[in-house]
Amino acid sequence: MFLAVVFTVLCLCMQIGTFSTADVSLREYNLWLTDPVGMHHFTPWPLFAVLVLSASVGTCNIFLYMNRKMQARICSFNMLLILGWYILYAVFSQTLSSIVPGSVSLSFAPSIAAAFPCVASILYIMARRAIISDEKLVRAADRIR
Repeated sequence: MFLAVVFTVLCLCMQIGTFSTADVSLREYNLWLTDPVGMHHFTPWPLFAVLVLSASVGTCNIFLYMNRKMQARICSFNMLLILGWYILYAVFSQTLSSIVPGSVSLSFAPSIAAAFPCVASILYIMARRAIISDEKLVRAADRIR
């Protein structure tokens, strides 16, 4: 779970895509878009909010080791948050072409940091499976006593 939180925070800090035409290039981060002049447009702030929520819930989830059922549920919740982030990411990559006035076609190129939430989701799946198997092991040991 710690590595999943690390990948989520890395995605928060890095550039997640680039919108470009022949003469204009916009860099997309989770919190803002940076135009060629250096101005920040805070249009994609919901991406940032979802990842901050996922990172904070994941951090709190690490310390819930005494309640394994709750830990497994929170892992599932984090996977849903990451799925929601990808849905928002797709929506923003399609609709943010209206920021540059007069341009008809902006091409979008995602960066490698956009794959970090997917890696975090895979790590949450692995953590959830390990938590559930650990809970089964503890219940089996309690039955033997």
